[in-house]
Amino acid sequence: MHDSALFPVKRTAVLLALITLAWAAPALLAQELKPIQLPKPEITGGKPLMQALAERKTTRVFRDQALPPQTLSNLLWAAFGVNRSRQAKPGLGRTAPSAMNSQDIELDVVLAQGVYVYDAEANLLRPRLLGDVRAKVGSEAAAHAAVTVVYVAPVNDDFAQVDVGFIGQNVYLFAASEGLNAWFYALHGQQDASTVATVLKLPTDKRALYGQSVGYRE
Repeated sequence: MHDSALFPVKRTAVLLALITLAWAAPALLAQELKPIQLPKPEITGGKPLMQALAERKTTRVFRDQALPPQTLSNLLWAAFGVNRSRQAKPGLGRTAPSAMNSQDIELDVVLAQGVYVYDAEANLLRPRLLGDVRAKVGSEAAAHAAVTVVYVAPVNDDFAQVDVGFIGQNVYLFAASEGLNAWFYALHGQQDASTVATVLKLPTDKRALYGQSVGYRE
């Protein structure tokens, strides 16, 4: 067989290989990120509750500097961590209440190196996506935040808005207690929510509701 006859076969093989690589790329990229075992959260210290409430505010300016692992662990624990052992009824004891005890709000943790999913029971960050997508899940200010938490919920959870509100307030109070800036924002409109869902490669049965950026003051 002449080389000219082989060319279509070779071209088809190359195209199939490229398509396969394109489909596999997200999984391969996620595999390059390693899970992060967070330090045990520190549950003492910080400012008194009434002082944290007095200092709670929204600030949309951040210094592009990562949080130490201990501070990140404390932040996520304050947001929606496990604060007591399993009780008689299903589910974990969490730092934020959950309507109908669903506990189905997912915290996608957006850091400079990639996106992770917070596993509260294991106190672990599980890799989702490699790369800095901070600017794609918020405004220009979020691009410089140490961490942005995207609150993800099942599309059929009618109480998700309430649950996210509880968690978001916990984050605000932690930030005030630690002298950090914080900004809670809605993903305005279906288009923005869909864009974030695409960036985070969420499955079709989940939706991105809000983002909350936290970081150091300039």
